[in-house]
Amino acid sequence: MAVTRRVLAACFALVALVAAGCSRESDADEAPPIDTAARDLGAASVQRDQVYAQRDTGTLKLDLFLPAKRATPTPLIVYVHGGGWDAGVRTLDADPAAPEALTAQRLLEHGYAVATVDYRLTGAAQYPAQVVDVADAVRWLQGRAGEWQLDADRVGLWGASAGGHLVSQLGALTGNPDKPGGGLTGVRAVVDWFGPADMSAEAEAAHPRMQEYARRVIKQLLGCMPVECPARAESASPIKNLSGDEPPFLIQQGTADSLVPIDQSLDFARDLRKLGVTVEMHPYEGLDHGFGRGPHNTLIVDTVAAFVETHV
Repeated sequence: MAVTRRVLAACFALVALVAAGCSRESDADEAPPIDTAARDLGAASVQRDQVYAQRDTGTLKLDLFLPAKRATPTPLIVYVHGGGWDAGVRTLDADPAAPEALTAQRLLEHGYAVATVDYRLTGAAQYPAQVVDVADAVRWLQGRAGEWQLDADRVGLWGASAGGHLVSQLGALTGNPDKPGGGLTGVRAVVDWFGPADMSAEAEAAHPRMQEYARRVIKQLLGCMPVECPARAESASPIKNLSGDEPPFLIQQGTADSLVPIDQSLDFARDLRKLGVTVEMHPYEGLDHGFGRGPHNTLIVDTVAAFVETHV
């Protein structure tokens, strides 16, 4: 009898286990796995690996994260990655806890489409190839706005580090179509995360850290040290290309940035204000290049979301 009870108990346990397994499988059919949802940043759909340009060095692609459909066309934020112009990838959702991913997710929740784009790195081409590529990506998306119900006249540019430099340069050149990357239309705002704004010989001399930064990456970007090619260095510096026609700027940087001196952002904001451009400058006490992780990212994300909602 005891054996029979043990056998019956084992059978009941097996039935319960199978039933539980079926229940979990049914739940999985109703909602995507957590890792998939995180990878998509909560987007309603993702258009990955869209080829927007073909160069001699290869194809340039972008990923487009789309929110739930709206009754009106969807405004667009274009993100440009960092990496010293010689490294980095466009993948925005590889680390869901990174400030870039958190910001993109918030923007999607608020009804914005977010695109993240390739550009030629300095191992393939020197400046101005990078701003030309990003400008072409923006125009490609605007040209296909109807396909994804995007609003081509409501575009925001957002970039980090080297990407911050590129979107700042494109913002500075919106009123100058004769310069490489210049003349973009529909750009309502620029969000610059700790991007270098001044690569001139004067900036290099004024900041020892910029001298090291120039030796490591700016020389690769320009093909020369700023002191060797001052005109080229100034042409690639957003702060040297301002006209007063720029869209509103949000500049965010840590005061303990070990790569780009905080003075770069402070001076850039000052010069924008002198020309009457709307600018918000947010220095974050003690934060290094890249912001890192922590509770401070909530404030950073909140600030971006509020700025974008106001201007884009």
